[in-house]
Amino acid sequence: MKKILMLLFVSFFYTISAQDAAKSWDYPYKPGSEKWKSFKSHQEMVNICQIPEDVIHSLTTQELIEICLDYPLFFTLTAFNNKQEGFEQNKREFNGFSELFHRVDAGKELLRLYSGIYPGEVMSMQSDLDKGNFKFRIFYLEILLAQNDLLSTLSKKEQKVLLRECLEKIGEKNYAAYSNFQKQTTYLIMARILLLNKESEFINLYHLNQSDYDWFIYSIKLTGSSLLREIETTTMNYLSKTN
Repeated sequence: MKKILMLLFVSFFYTISAQDAAKSWDYPYKPGSEKWKSFKSHQEMVNICQIPEDVIHSLTTQELIEICLDYPLFFTLTAFNNKQEGFEQNKREFNGFSELFHRVDAGKELLRLYSGIYPGEVMSMQSDLDKGNFKFRIFYLEILLAQNDLLSTLSKKEQKVLLRECLEKIGEKNYAAYSNFQKQTTYLIMARILLLNKESEFINLYHLNQSDYDWFIYSIKLTGSSLLREIETTTMNYLSKTN
């Protein structure tokens, strides 16, 4: 079943990225190639995706981020009921993620990249494939940004910049009719920053509905849209109080 899901996700959502930063290394084989089709197991796919040791440490953090966003097996986290566990498995399996999390400037570079992304651009895209690839690239970027190990490397000022970016992204996503699934990672960043800063209004809401918040914050499993409205309102209140 998992192998079938994997093939379906690869078919619909994998893209060969041609983004801003040029990469000095790329995956030798990718979904759709004859070599990739010949792999008989998930582990074979994982093994072929590893960045060579003589390359990985010479990559700039910007290049490394682009390579991580293009990781051919990133999508597998969506097959997990607990998507945080899905990401943790990706992180264990792919040396690009582990290297990224050791870079002291990873959080800042992810924030810089995120600031230049506009979810509303999806409305100008013609094909469903292009739209799906674009939305999933944002999803992956937000999954990375939402990791506490990276959020905690940002200064309070940078965290507030990120919160403002999230509010802008939500506005664009709403206008472009993104689904709650496609918006949840934006709210996840906001919720984790608020929790990280022990924001009093958010902490009160958290304790009133701890079960649902725990599912969302720690498992990336959304149980209802009311949480999203609370997170957005609390974020706006937090920024207005701390400006």
